[in-house]
Amino acid sequence: MEELVGLDAARLSVVQHGTRASFRRRVMDAMRQVVPASGAFFCFGTEDTRAYGDSSRVVDGTTSGLKGPFDLRLTQAFGFETRSVVETMRRVYLANELYPDEERMKLPYFAEHASDGMKHALLFFLHEGGVLFGVAGLERRASEPEFTQADVEKMEALGPFVVAGVRTQLAYDELSREAVALRAFSKVSGTLFVVDRERRTVVWAANRDRGIEWESDVIPIADHVVDAAEQSLQSRAKGEALPTPPRLPSGAVVAVAKIDGDPVFNNAKCAVLRVEPQDKAAPIEGLSKREREIARLLVAGYSGVNVAAISGLSENTVRTYVRRLYQKLGVANRADLVRKLMSPEPKSSAPSSVLAPPPDSALVHGDDTLD
Repeated sequence: MEELVGLDAARLSVVQHGTRASFRRRVMDAMRQVVPASGAFFCFGTEDTRAYGDSSRVVDGTTSGLKGPFDLRLTQAFGFETRSVVETMRRVYLANELYPDEERMKLPYFAEHASDGMKHALLFFLHEGGVLFGVAGLERRASEPEFTQADVEKMEALGPFVVAGVRTQLAYDELSREAVALRAFSKVSGTLFVVDRERRTVVWAANRDRGIEWESDVIPIADHVVDAAEQSLQSRAKGEALPTPPRLPSGAVVAVAKIDGDPVFNNAKCAVLRVEPQDKAAPIEGLSKREREIARLLVAGYSGVNVAAISGLSENTVRTYVRRLYQKLGVANRADLVRKLMSPEPKSSAPSSVLAPPPDSALVHGDDTLD
């Protein structure tokens, strides 16, 4: 009866949601409540390439992250094939059922944590409906008893509740992350990428229209996304008028904003990018290099004389370019041009120095001599 009460309490503790860190801790506590062990770990996530970094480990009551590279794949860390795991109904295995001890200790997770003296392990694959949601496990030292099939059965009884809790937590986390990212922008179209600027890695992505496949939509362009975030933020810091938006295979960056210290992203220094397909990119994308140069000067507020002097062209040539600009963009005057090209996103992205014309600008007096 006491064992049943303990199992019921463990089941209840893992079907609640909260912060991701608190959920990981509750799962590890629940596992150790059902099967006592000195150590436990929990790698949490549906994406094989992100789950190892989003992890916790507890040894003798002290919790920490896992050692090793942030982007290590679960399959590499624990030496398994996802397909072979999720095609079965079983979730829990004794480690020696999967590989001999000498082979297991060469795997990245066990090799990195060998100094803790853990010899026995029980692995818990969190899967349902052909989807792997993470990997958890228990560990004991050589001086402690080995895990048994009875321990496997107890963990299997906990399994459906852990997976149900994981699925609820993932849905809750996704909504929370999207809400934080969208607060930076007034539009929700296109693809959103959140980049950890210190780790230089993409930590989250979403596209409401078509969804995101992490392995195909993010991993191949992750380095480009990180570079695009850095380039966009540098352009903002310099107060550049109409900076050329970085291009990605999925489109052009049309907005960028910082997200620093938000608990949803583990208080990291992050940036969020909004990327639109080329056919929906900013109007400036359709302009030639010279037209773009003149457009920047016009938006910055320079007069026709100064535009000509800066660009090294005659005033008549500048007027020709301006007429072509207006025709391409479907505007009638400079004020319309500014409204057309100056994206309102992100809300804080346009420094006042960009919008305020210099003293010699015709815009000061409302006289657009180039119309």
